[in-house]
Amino acid sequence: MLNGSDIAAKIAELQRDELDRFMRESLRRKDLHEVVANLNESALAKDSPNSDAARYALRRLGFTD
Repeated sequence: MLNGSDIAAKIAELQRDELDRFMRESLRRKDLHEVVANLNESALAKDSPNSDAARYALRRLGFTD
């Protein structure tokens, strides 16, 4: 599994249809919880330079700050 900053970068690059497919496949593989947990960890880390990117990725996935 990718770390939070890698996941955030991948999600930021996805087009809308690709994002929908990413969500469906993550749910099918039952690893969406791991994706969200990694993003949350990056978003909440005060010393992380990637916290803004992680928060943006979470918003793209439909989660709020």
